Amino acid sequence: MSTESSDSKAPQVQKKILENPFVGSLVVPVAIVLVGALIIFGVTKMLSTERSYKDLVNEIQSKSFGNKWIAAYELSKQINSAQIPKDEYPWLIENLSIAFKDSIDPRTKGFIIAAVGALRTELALPLLTTALEDADTDVKFHAIVSLASMPKGVVFNWTTTIGLLSSTESILRQASLMALATHQIPEAQEGIRRLLVDQSLVVRYAAGIALIAYQDSAAKQIIEEILLLKYPAIDARIMPPALDVRQITDLKLSALNTLHKYNWAFLNETILEVAQKDENNSVATKAKEVLNLLKK
Repeated sequence: MSTESSDSKAPQVQKKILENPFVGSLVVPVAIVLVGALIIFGVTKMLSTERSYKDLVNEIQSKSFGNKWIAAYELSKQINSAQIPKDEYPWLIENLSIAFKDSIDPRTKGFIIAAVGALRTELALPLLTTALEDADTDVKFHAIVSLASMPKGVVFNWTTTIGLLSSTESILRQASLMALATHQIPEAQEGIRRLLVDQSLVVRYAAGIALIAYQDSAAKQIIEEILLLKYPAIDARIMPPALDVRQITDLKLSALNTLHKYNWAFLNETILEVAQKDENNSVATKAKEVLNLLKK
């Protein structure tokens, strides 16, 4: 599979999907950016803040309600805004597990997994395990992202996720390496290292940043490449898989933040060069900050 065909499966829109340092450069699949589609097609009118989470679950389970995926999306929003009491989690997961099993619509299943994952509870692990085996790419993606957001030290069988490092879908390789590195799964390190030469540019870069969590010296060359990337001209027409100014900026900041997070002074000389020469003030400033912190 060529780089073009691999990377083109991800949309042009980027979003930080988790509050962790690996995500600044990761593009996400169509399901994550459906908010834009909702606005375009006007169906945001169907989303109502008046409905409780139990109403939404009932709509997801209903045999007559036609837009179950919209209810699932709305439910994921409510969960993310911490509107659901924790003592309701078992009921919620039980009913969403049933809805997931009964659903044939990938959009609905994807947002059910997003909703369950947003709970960040180990009670969701059985359903996430099932979702990892789903035939749909977006459903798998939501499951992987949900695993990445689980509490550190969660007891989970990561075998399937490690296997997805070899997926033909670049977005699944990206998401998997991110989740595995977030939890610093030792058995995944070699598989992530192999992705340093992946056919997809963004996967290579994501693998390099992810390996910082393991303080793996094999990532040195790719991290240096990221930190020293040149910015395109402001009026340049950027075509994937090339990166635009915003993407390069996010990528550099992600690498710097991750080096700081794991207190790895392995590339201090390169960070100094970035601090002194980078054309982007936000990147240069962050490099100076990280360098000072790593020297302490």
